[in-house]
Amino acid sequence: MNIAIPVVVILGVGGAVAFAFFTFWERLVRIIAELMEPYRVGLERAAIPMKSEELAFTVLAIGTVPWGIVTVWWRPTPILGAALLVITLCFAFFAVRAWINARVYKRAAQFNNQLEMVLRLIAGAMRVGLGLRQAIVNVVADMPDPARVEFSRVLSQTQIGVSIFDALDQLALRMPSAEMSMMSNSVRLQSQTGGNLSRVLENLAGTIKDRRRLERKIRTLTAEARATKYIISGLPIFVGVFVMAAEPEMRQGLIGTLVGRVCLLIVCGLLALGWYLFNLISRIDI
Repeated sequence: MNIAIPVVVILGVGGAVAFAFFTFWERLVRIIAELMEPYRVGLERAAIPMKSEELAFTVLAIGTVPWGIVTVWWRPTPILGAALLVITLCFAFFAVRAWINARVYKRAAQFNNQLEMVLRLIAGAMRVGLGLRQAIVNVVADMPDPARVEFSRVLSQTQIGVSIFDALDQLALRMPSAEMSMMSNSVRLQSQTGGNLSRVLENLAGTIKDRRRLERKIRTLTAEARATKYIISGLPIFVGVFVMAAEPEMRQGLIGTLVGRVCLLIVCGLLALGWYLFNLISRIDI
């Protein structure tokens, strides 16, 4: 009898929790989807085959799993545990956002590198008498991803009633760059004023080629500053990990005392500030 009472209590509490979970599941999914709505555009631009709800649960997993491991290993107080949970969730959100932005930047860079060839294909097709839409069909057939996917999306939009000019404007929003904006503006302007669009696109392709050559020269000139950034930023991390692994007393002083934790936070802040300043020094806009 004494054993049955705790079992009944545990089953009752578990049933109540399960009932509440399934009752509020749809509402929870809706709230999470609203929180992850700003990430939806980034997922689309990065061509990541993931829904915003799936991304939300991924963020929750990234935030809660390390928190659970630290809680079991460290056994902090309830207030400190709640603060650690907030910190890990914020870190998970920022880490996922940085990952999405990196994927978007990489895909946009690949697209911009293909844009010169795309413009030359369109200009060549228009010189032999094809229209702009038929020229884009040739681009879809001849170019690899991501240009093939993005221009096939343009063709799909024109099939449901969107004008080719509006579809190119939307492409310029998905793949933001000065070259893509110039292309969409040139196509729209030439449709309103008339003229030789193929020649305009050829000149734009030549401009893009010159910009790429200048960007490569700038990267060569700023290579020393970027290498210095990686070395100076990585050296304190390497030394800190080595010291904490080789000296248990110093590790306990840094992790187990309030002064040590404050010093670690200050060091992390200084590293982030140094990384930001080096990025400003080595960045040259053209």
